[in-house]
Amino acid sequence: MNIGCNWSNALRYLLEKDAVKIDYVKSGAFGGFDEQFSVMRSMRPVLLHGLGYFENLGIKSTEIIDFNRANELIKRCGSPHYGTHLAIRKSDMHEGMKDEEIYELFCKNIKIFKNNLEVPLLLENSADTPTDRSFFDLYPYNIPEKIRELVIENDVFFLLDISHANLTAKYNGFDIYDYLRKLPLNRVKEIHVNGSGYDNNGLPKDTHESMKKEEYELLKWVLNYTNPDIVILEYTGIDTESNEQVIASLEEQLNNIQNICNFR
Repeated sequence: MNIGCNWSNALRYLLEKDAVKIDYVKSGAFGGFDEQFSVMRSMRPVLLHGLGYFENLGIKSTEIIDFNRANELIKRCGSPHYGTHLAIRKSDMHEGMKDEEIYELFCKNIKIFKNNLEVPLLLENSADTPTDRSFFDLYPYNIPEKIRELVIENDVFFLLDISHANLTAKYNGFDIYDYLRKLPLNRVKEIHVNGSGYDNNGLPKDTHESMKKEEYELLKWVLNYTNPDIVILEYTGIDTESNEQVIASLEEQLNNIQNICNFR
């Protein structure tokens, strides 16, 4: 099983010291991607996650996506597959849009992605939290049975973000293990993990902070029911952490994940 991590200055420091063992760095093709690409690629293959169009499965039109560029980037990165978020923005929905219509739109766009990408397509479950509903303008598409149906009907793979599932369960009052069991675990190709926290109102939020015991236990449980190719740590640190703390925490988390994956 391969291990990966979000690209960051902290990760670069640890890789240059040979302090951690990972197989992929993860990055989206936006922000400082072009400037950092040669450094990232010289260290590891790059798992491309995001093409820079703020795309997700519910976009009104895939015509904004340059698939020739996407395939070129994927090839240059050495990415074995490509994942996109199973989400739709409220601004992309027409008035009175029903869940059945969202499902049909998802199926339509999945076919377009599959027909145009040269690597397998993965669908990632999104988080349902107040921040995702308001700041990110996302309509909650969180019913596990519908997610499973979508993945199986369209013959694609699943990218399980454990933190997204856990946040969705907490916010909606679901039992996390029941929620996970209903997802298409037999289709998981990639897993994302990170620590999560709470917003200023005490409600669940995807903070990408350090993993705690709860997150490690969920990863262990999930690995009993899945056979992923890659596990990715999506840790970015929080504002109150110094650079030294971020580096130390990143090293500890990657070593813990490596141990869990080695002794699954």
